[in-house]
Amino acid sequence: MRLQHEGTFLSLKPLKRSRALPPNEENMTETETRSVSMKVLCLGFSRTGTRCKSSALREALLTLGYVHTYHTTDAAFINTRDCQTWLKWLRAKHDGIGRVPARKDFDSLLGHCQAVCDMPAAYFAEELVAAYPDAKVVLTIRDVDKWHKSVTNTLEVVDTSILWATIGLFASLLRMPNRWNWPMFQKLHQVLYDHNFPQNGKASFEEHYARIRSLVPADRLLEYHVSEGWAPLCAFLGRPIPEDNDTPFINRTSEIDDKLLTMHMENLKAQGKRVLNICAYVALAWSVAQALRPVLERQNGRLWM
Repeated sequence: MRLQHEGTFLSLKPLKRSRALPPNEENMTETETRSVSMKVLCLGFSRTGTRCKSSALREALLTLGYVHTYHTTDAAFINTRDCQTWLKWLRAKHDGIGRVPARKDFDSLLGHCQAVCDMPAAYFAEELVAAYPDAKVVLTIRDVDKWHKSVTNTLEVVDTSILWATIGLFASLLRMPNRWNWPMFQKLHQVLYDHNFPQNGKASFEEHYARIRSLVPADRLLEYHVSEGWAPLCAFLGRPIPEDNDTPFINRTSEIDDKLLTMHMENLKAQGKRVLNICAYVALAWSVAQALRPVLERQNGRLWM
């Protein structure tokens, strides 16, 4: 069996990290920062799953009754400061700089979630499996050649884009809320593919999947492919099949391209607005200084500006 989660660019709405316990939540062993039990770890690579009809795998799990599924989009678009945390953890695990995250750290970031999927979380498979020993693990699979082509046509375009690099640079210079996005995704690209996806992508993919299979006991692991529909996923998770029993996942690269374009434009508009605001403040300060100049000249007896 198997599963997938490539719905990275979707319609999203801001989410607050609720502290309230959902009804019927039982057998919880929680820290101060966890409000719901972690139930599902989806540890496949990005682009090994597909989009739901109108949303993402996170919505599929929500349909099955899970409070929230943490996805790449949470870090990239909703709680953008999360990228700073993931960047710190990536440096800790890959470069040995700082402390590798443990249960308490994950709870502080994922305490409102009952499931997690996609990168960068999947890179921390060992740490997540150890932190949440009662969570079930779903490994989304896909033919490696098809996966490689899919990433080449979508995510790799972003990772190697001059436009994205420029947006990332200006986001940092302008202190934009999303200024950690580009550094985090570039670090992830280094960690996974050593900045050479065409050459290293397939090997990294196969190594990751071999590691998950050796790490997780068979009775705790579901390998799931999109073509299997709801039945194996629901059986593994012990949830009833939704009444709308259509296959929950479809993949349209054109939709992802549209989302990327929209995201580009939103970033550019936000940065343009920030630049205009800075210019307005500078102009205001200059106007005030010019208005006060005669007074200051008289007081100081010299040219002030």
